[in-house]
Amino acid sequence: MPKPIIPAPAPLANLRDLGGISVDGGKIRTGLVLRADDVATTTAEQVAELVEAGLRTIIDLRSAGEAERTGRGPSADHPVQYLALPLTDAMDAPPELAGQLLQSVRSPEQVGQWYAKIFVSQKEVLVRGLQAVADSPGAVLFHCAAGKDRTGLFAAALLVVLGAEPEAVVEDYARTQARLPEVYRRMGLTELSGGYDIPADHPVLAAHPAAMRSMLGTLDSRAGGAAAVLRSGGLSSELVGRLRRKLVQPVPAQV
Repeated sequence: MPKPIIPAPAPLANLRDLGGISVDGGKIRTGLVLRADDVATTTAEQVAELVEAGLRTIIDLRSAGEAERTGRGPSADHPVQYLALPLTDAMDAPPELAGQLLQSVRSPEQVGQWYAKIFVSQKEVLVRGLQAVADSPGAVLFHCAAGKDRTGLFAAALLVVLGAEPEAVVEDYARTQARLPEVYRRMGLTELSGGYDIPADHPVLAAHPAAMRSMLGTLDSRAGGAAAVLRSGGLSSELVGRLRRKLVQPVPAQV
């Protein structure tokens, strides 16, 4: 199967701030934690704008092969901390992923079960990423290739730790759906099926709310919940406290 062509630099299509999402005791502060598609292939101008706005740490969730193919991109020209935290051993373009999962994943619920397996198997990696968020001297941006699957898992981990309601986690994940056509164009993909008879809205290629609901439900029923999984991966009360102090804007007391 042909590899996707590395596209010319283009502005991020799935960049967003988690600021404003309601969590236990308040809302996430704006400008401190961002999620995105592949920062390595954005423009030098956009990276400069992000750094000017306070970006100090990039967490790269891509596989080693992906990171090697496109490198760090223009962020390497700035004093930004870079942390490679692969959440998968091998995951290239969505066509390849779809080919691998086509036979076993046929519904959003099954996508969520696949997510749950990654979440449990990579719990220590997720906790290391949370530690990096807490340790960063400024804003943090985490990303994979499309900003959907692995980025969605890390966002879910962070939101759960901060005490977001399950539907807030689902809503954040599902916001990617409307951005996917432009995301895939940025990735140089003109044919999402990769030669397979796969519709563009196949659950593997989409960001259905049911997929994230399924992941959270699977973790609840099989592992005591996402937070319990992270605690078994090394999440401490001290780290949770530091994350909350850094990221959560308390809601003023009602009088």
